[in-house]
Amino acid sequence: MKYSLIYSKRVRQKLKRLPREAATRIVRALELLAEEEYPHLQVKRLTNSPLFSLRVGTYRVILAFEHRQLVIMAVDVDHRKNAYKDL
Repeated sequence: MKYSLIYSKRVRQKLKRLPREAATRIVRALELLAEEEYPHLQVKRLTNSPLFSLRVGTYRVILAFEHRQLVIMAVDVDHRKNAYKDL
């Protein structure tokens, strides 16, 4: 089962501002995650939240899953020191 990826407007804007190499690594990591049969087992669940965190180098991608529709929603991407501040 392949999951579909949806990038929020916030993620698309932040990916444009990141260095090209970092943005490419993040997109590739998300594509690999979407290929997994159980992608929610490959990421860390955030405490007291329905969201998940994917580590990509020094960046964190905040994710939401919709299993019934096989969708992964990238909610936010930021450096690890700032990733969890506004959740």
